[in-house]
Amino acid sequence: MNIATPPHRRRNALLAGLACMLVAAACGTRVTDGGLQGASAGGSRTPSGAAADGTAADGTAIDGAAADGTAAAGGESGGAGAGGAGAGSAAATGESSPGVTDTEIRIGASGPLSGITGFLGEEAFGAVDAYFQLINAQGGINGRKLRLITYDDRFDASQTLANVRRLWEQDKVVGILLAFGDPVADYVTRNKIPTVVFGVTPKSFASQYPTVYPIVGNALIWTQEIIRGLKENNAFRDGMRVGILYDTQVLDVGPYVPFLKEAWENAGATVVTTDPFNLTDGDCTNLVLKMKNLKIDYWDFQGLGWVLCASAAQRQQYRPPVGWGGWPTSVAGLATQVGPWVDGIWGGSQGDQPTGAPRGKTAAHDEFVNAIKRYHPEIASFAHYESPATIGYWVGAKLLAAAIKAQGPVVTTDGILKWIAEVENFDTGITPPIISMAPNCKTGSEFVWIGQWKWDAAKKEATRTPSGGYFTSDQKDRYGGKCFLTKVSDQLG
Repeated sequence: MNIATPPHRRRNALLAGLACMLVAAACGTRVTDGGLQGASAGGSRTPSGAAADGTAADGTAIDGAAADGTAAAGGESGGAGAGGAGAGSAAATGESSPGVTDTEIRIGASGPLSGITGFLGEEAFGAVDAYFQLINAQGGINGRKLRLITYDDRFDASQTLANVRRLWEQDKVVGILLAFGDPVADYVTRNKIPTVVFGVTPKSFASQYPTVYPIVGNALIWTQEIIRGLKENNAFRDGMRVGILYDTQVLDVGPYVPFLKEAWENAGATVVTTDPFNLTDGDCTNLVLKMKNLKIDYWDFQGLGWVLCASAAQRQQYRPPVGWGGWPTSVAGLATQVGPWVDGIWGGSQGDQPTGAPRGKTAAHDEFVNAIKRYHPEIASFAHYESPATIGYWVGAKLLAAAIKAQGPVVTTDGILKWIAEVENFDTGITPPIISMAPNCKTGSEFVWIGQWKWDAAKKEATRTPSGGYFTSDQKDRYGGKCFLTKVSDQLG
């Protein structure tokens, strides 16, 4: 992404790119020669058009190495694991699963690696690869290196499924990292594939998909947390009128809408409208006019289309009087697309900034920043470091690597699933711990901070600082306490 591009050109590129992103037949889904390219010091990677063995492929194979497994605080592996154990035949014979050789362990990934949101895939899988390569110099896990095989899906659901099928059936990976798991939830559950996803939607948190592990957060608890954060920052007004914009395509939070509405009204607001709006809808002018006519005080963004709506609001010189924002406004790359009108939009994060804020800088922050500087300098900037995608998939890389190391020389999908299902308070040092990965109690990241975006005219980018420390929802007990996200998601089927 060229953040120095003039605002009107950025908006034009955004519209074209977002339309292209979700119409794969027209724009293609293959990683180009420039896809996920980076000056990867010391790392080897197969060109995008070839697989690791030199045969034709649709993606990029990235060599790295596994982790030392020290990241799991309180995460000792133990008794019978819940959550649908994987390749039982391999475990029963004392043999590793396919994809594990004497020298390597293959892990797959699928996400947006091209188009206007390709930077999200670069952040996510660049972070994973940086962690693998960091540990590579230490000899890997029991002498084996991890090979990360990535494919572009441009957020297209059918391509995501095709990529996952290929990774599992042809590349023989032992685990998969995805941007979002809804399109493949049934497939990965049926085949008992360890699958790490961003989170957000009900399927990722439901117990009926026990092999899907959300690592970043959930739309419902994020909304509850933002409401609490607004109150702590004296930005909430009792009785204020709220409009909710929500996604039904890439991040389908439609099933959560009644709970989102209830969260606002529990806090003392009045939700006057809930409106689906997706990237493919293109022009948000009419929706902005609706918000003006309804005299909303706060606009709650629950979908990626917020970028288009904020741009439309700028054209009309409109801002809700109390504020606007939500969990999708957390990424600097998207906030920058809006330009100067991003000033004042609230966004949060589940992880620390590279300075250590809002907690304090530790060796874990230095490890994170230095690894990305060395192996993926194309995302070595403040905005990328603090992105939930970069932070979240660094955590995902550590999670998979720790699960692999815990098994010893025989590595199976069964063992990976068992370990992850039992780990608690998984802590990498740059985020608050993930409380639980158990199939009946998936928490994702339950602590966030929030801040308002500011436009840096000199750098032509959006920046922010935390407005306070970490906090969590004060509404969880209404819905079942610690495991309420899984309980609510299960109710939604």
